Amino acid sequence: MIPLPDGRVGFVVGDVTDKGVPAALVMSATRSLLRASAQRLIEPGEVLERVNEQLCPDMPEKMFVTCLYGVLDPATGHLRFANAGHDLPYVRTADGVVELRARGMPLGLMTGMPCEEKEATLQPGDGVLLHSDGVVEAHDPERDMFGFPRLKETMADAPPGQELIDRVLSDLEAWTGPDAEQEDDITMVTLERSTGESQVSAAANGSVLAEFEVPSEAGNEREVMDRVETAVADLGLEPSRLQRLKTAVAEATMNAMEHGNEYQADRPVSIRVLHSPDRVLVQITDRGDAGELAEPEAPDLEAKLEGRQTPRGWGMFLIEKMVDEARVTSEGGGHTVELALRLEGDGDDNE
Repeated sequence: MIPLPDGRVGFVVGDVTDKGVPAALVMSATRSLLRASAQRLIEPGEVLERVNEQLCPDMPEKMFVTCLYGVLDPATGHLRFANAGHDLPYVRTADGVVELRARGMPLGLMTGMPCEEKEATLQPGDGVLLHSDGVVEAHDPERDMFGFPRLKETMADAPPGQELIDRVLSDLEAWTGPDAEQEDDITMVTLERSTGESQVSAAANGSVLAEFEVPSEAGNEREVMDRVETAVADLGLEPSRLQRLKTAVAEATMNAMEHGNEYQADRPVSIRVLHSPDRVLVQITDRGDAGELAEPEAPDLEAKLEGRQTPRGWGMFLIEKMVDEARVTSEGGGHTVELALRLEGDGDDNE
């Protein structure tokens, strides 16, 4: 899964031929190239084509990688995807189970290969299953394969999410027998478009009020704070709650510019402001190395005054006190801080 700066999410499933250390190294290189290309290119087809060109010169003989890459907009359910020879994903809709079809050659076979790109829209309640061929190519004692029709039937009958994965694994065990040795790796990923609102990301199902970038230069947090204030001007936030939101936005932006982008002006901070019926959500994304953020120490004023604790972690502590919900994700091209504030307070504005 690759969080992208504009609030979209990239997702990848892939499989490399052969086994052992050489295959693991090829997949590791593919993963790194995919993550790097996803931050520089918009279209999934272009991403896979770029990765293919970079893999081909160094690909070991008789090896290749099948790969499906999709980009999902959680706000609308819009999905763009491209497929480099990987098993087709299934989508369970209100009208039944369908395949997401796009043509393309596996990565690493030859240069100059185009990759077809398609699009679809996931409706609320739709679920997607991505899988490796270890699922459908599992054999029973008579050497008959589990096959795509059985997987499609399971997809139609089982609830989405973890229950679907558990059902597929259960059906596979019944097919192969409990004592059978697993023939190939089995990978499954499920996606589901929620029919209701989640917690911090609830506003993602609403409308986009503003979307912009600022260079990572000291002082630009004030511009972000002012533009967010303008974006939410018509929502009727109480002045004290608006001030809390502005404070949290400014602090999160400063953190993104300093700690994420190291004040490199060519690494902008991306801001996205969304609105749902009961709350406003601000997403602030840097373009750092996307390493996992260390768990900050609980702020201790005495320890700080005595020099036993650094200020790191105090910014997030402040942010969490200013808004109703805050979340940090660290993957792909940077870190994203999501700040959610209810449009109506609970009498806590004077705290």
